[in-house]
Amino acid sequence: MLSDLGAEVIKVEPPEGDLTRFAQPRVNSLSSYFIQQNIGKQNISLDLSKPEASALIMRLIPFCDVVVENFRPGVMSRLGLSTERMMEANSRLIVASISGYGATGPWQSRRAYAPVVNAETGITKHQGDAQRRAHANDPHSHGDVYTALEASAAILAALYQREHTGVGQYIDISMAETMLYVNEHAHNQLWDKPVPPGSIRSFQPADYPVLTVADGSQVVVSGHPAERGTFDYFVAAMEQPHLLNDPRFTDIPERLENFAALMDLLRAWALTVPDTDEIERRLAKNQLAVGRLRSVAEVAATDWAAERNAIIDVSDRGNSTVRIPNSPWHFSGSDTTTQGIVKYRGEDNHHVFHDIAGIDMAEITRCELTGVLLSRGPSAR
Repeated sequence: MLSDLGAEVIKVEPPEGDLTRFAQPRVNSLSSYFIQQNIGKQNISLDLSKPEASALIMRLIPFCDVVVENFRPGVMSRLGLSTERMMEANSRLIVASISGYGATGPWQSRRAYAPVVNAETGITKHQGDAQRRAHANDPHSHGDVYTALEASAAILAALYQREHTGVGQYIDISMAETMLYVNEHAHNQLWDKPVPPGSIRSFQPADYPVLTVADGSQVVVSGHPAERGTFDYFVAAMEQPHLLNDPRFTDIPERLENFAALMDLLRAWALTVPDTDEIERRLAKNQLAVGRLRSVAEVAATDWAAERNAIIDVSDRGNSTVRIPNSPWHFSGSDTTTQGIVKYRGEDNHHVFHDIAGIDMAEITRCELTGVLLSRGPSAR
C-alpha cells in the first residue's frame, strides 16, 4: 500500500529468502504470490544474526521515515535494533511493530500466522457456525491483510502527526486486535442481554440467498428474506403476492421458523428465470442488490475491470508479464497505479547502502564476502 501511494519501500529479506518466494506458480524464479505482494519494493538481504548486519541497518536508519517490523516481540532488541536505539539515531522515525498478539500481555511470545489468529479471535468459529458446516480454515489470510491495512492507516496518521510535532513514535499493532476490530459482528457475540424472540441479529448475511437460475449460473442476493421490508421485496420480485398472507410468513418469527420453506420457494422461482441478467433486473427493480458468482478470472474479463484498470500486467523479469490486481485508489491529482518491478533477493544492496546510506563500495564488497550482505538472482527453479 505504501509503495503504491508513492513511498520508497525497502524490503529487508533474510538469507534463506522470503517464504512466499517458493510458492507456485513461478516464472523466472519468482512466484506470482511474491510478485503480487512485493512489486515496487527495493530489496536488500542481510544476515541479521551477524552484528555487522545490524550495524548496517543502523547506518540506514537516519535516512528512513518509517521502519515496519513483524518479528515476535523482543527479537528486534536481541538483534541490536531496539526501538529506543533506532529513535536515538533518528528522532523523527516512525516504528510500526506488527505481531500476532501485541508487544505486551501473556500471549506476546506465541507464534502467530493468519490461520491461527483467525481461530483465536472467533472468525473461524463464526464462519463455520454461520454456514452450519464443519469448521474449516478460510483460504484467505485475513489476519495478514487486514492488519496490513490497519498498520498502513496508523503509519499515515503518525506521519501526519509528525508534521506538527517533528517527532516520530512507536506503533504496536496486533493481528488479534485487528481481527476483533474489523469484525462487524463482534458486538452481537459480546451481547449478553435478552433480545426479542425470533429477531434477526446483526443482519445474518450468511443467510442471504445464493440462487441458481435456469442456465445454471448463480447469484448472491444482498438481503435477508425473513427481514421486515426485505421479505416484501422478494415477494414482489417473484410476483407471488399471496405469500404476504401465507400464515408461515406473516412476521419475522414465523418466517424464521419456516425459513427452509421460504428458501425452497425462492430457489424454485429462480430456476424459472432464464439468466443472471434477468434475475438481476427483476430483483434490482425491487430494491435488491445482486452479485453474480464469479471467479477472479471471470471478473477480470469483464468490461468493468477493463474500464477501471482493475487488473494489470506487470513484468515477470523476463520477456512476458504476470497479471495481478491494481491498487484500488483513483486520485484526481496523483497516479497511484501499481507500478515498478519485483526484485530478486538483495538486488538493491549496492544502491541502498551506497547511494542512500553513503557507505563506501569497498566496505559493501567486504560485507558481501563475509556473508553479511547476500543476494541471489534468477536460478533454474
